[in-house]
Amino acid sequence: MKDLKVYIIVALLALGAFLYLQYRKPAPVNWTQTYARTDKIPYGTHILYHEFSTLFDGVAIRPYRKRMYNTLEELGSEADAYVAIAPELDIDETDYQKLLAYVKSGNDLFIAAHTFGSLLGDSLKLRIQGHLSWGDSVSTANFANPKLHSETGYRFDKRITGGHFSGFDTSRTTVLATNGNGEAIFLRYPIGDGRLYAMASPDYFTNYALLSPDGAAFASKALSYLNPQQEVIWDDFQAMGDRIQQSPMHVFLTDEHLRPAYLIALFSLVAFVGYGIKRRQRAIPVLEPLKNTSIEFAQVVSSVYFQRRDNRDILAKQYRYFLEHVRTAYRLNTQEVDENFMQYLSQRSGVDVSVLLDILGGMNDLQRGGAIDDRALVSYHRHLELFYQQTLWKNNTSNNALT
Repeated sequence: MKDLKVYIIVALLALGAFLYLQYRKPAPVNWTQTYARTDKIPYGTHILYHEFSTLFDGVAIRPYRKRMYNTLEELGSEADAYVAIAPELDIDETDYQKLLAYVKSGNDLFIAAHTFGSLLGDSLKLRIQGHLSWGDSVSTANFANPKLHSETGYRFDKRITGGHFSGFDTSRTTVLATNGNGEAIFLRYPIGDGRLYAMASPDYFTNYALLSPDGAAFASKALSYLNPQQEVIWDDFQAMGDRIQQSPMHVFLTDEHLRPAYLIALFSLVAFVGYGIKRRQRAIPVLEPLKNTSIEFAQVVSSVYFQRRDNRDILAKQYRYFLEHVRTAYRLNTQEVDENFMQYLSQRSGVDVSVLLDILGGMNDLQRGGAIDDRALVSYHRHLELFYQQTLWKNNTSNNALT
């Protein structure tokens, strides 16, 4: 019970310290590319949405968070312009057919995305390339229409991604704007009595882009190609997804403050369950200790080394024992072990110098930090055993000669 109180106190202190630090630290800038009208972060579209009606003399704008088919089924006869600003376009066959019929009946469709999906992209022969950062310097974009053209171009910060259309149907497409390299970024397709406007990047309409005068001017002039008279549909589904299909955990896992709190609570629960399991585990049987005999002791030590499979540690201990033997038997200083040292040791011990050079090679491999597998360990061990065998043979020969 005392241990449980300590655990609770420590957990509460840790939670309190974390909450205090979270409260004190400055809020970092959220650079998530949501393109949602409700987000005031740099890559949200809060400013554009609230200024949209101003651009069109008070024409109402209506957000809708359903698939395109459902949206047009309900509002297609009331709205004459449809706007979708999102990272990518998510439409299926039914959405595509409904959207095509909507535009053919004389309405405008404005899409700004990094990718347009396979259905729409294949039908319009659209290919987008290079929706990456433009680099460390600003870049420009400009309109082909002389009335909207700027002599210096509309300048954008490096954080505005610059995709362009690498392929499109030139026979029925009008290029409305290009980037600084002359590549098309804004296209117009006539479809029936209506028009489809395609922008190669949604970043031009984000809060971050609209903060600069050039960005605000470029966005307003790009949208001026629309001519809504009744109502504008603002597609929330492409940027925010279906509200019904989102899990309740989505709120915890996407919020930067709720996510750490959720993880701490989860970790605390796991730790508490682990503590409870530890307290209720069955009694551990008492095992008699191994007899402290030399053979059994050697077996225990060897089994421990075998299970650890730490070949580097085993080899390091063998070389330390070898150097200790050299210092004790031959009264040599082993601070610097190199080829000259091995030549001298060969003269003192009578061991072939090739054996000692093999031992030196193993010591150098160990110091370089390379992997020591089982085969290399056995090879280095044989070199040491050969040294001890030759020194033993030399000593026995010398003793027999003396007697």
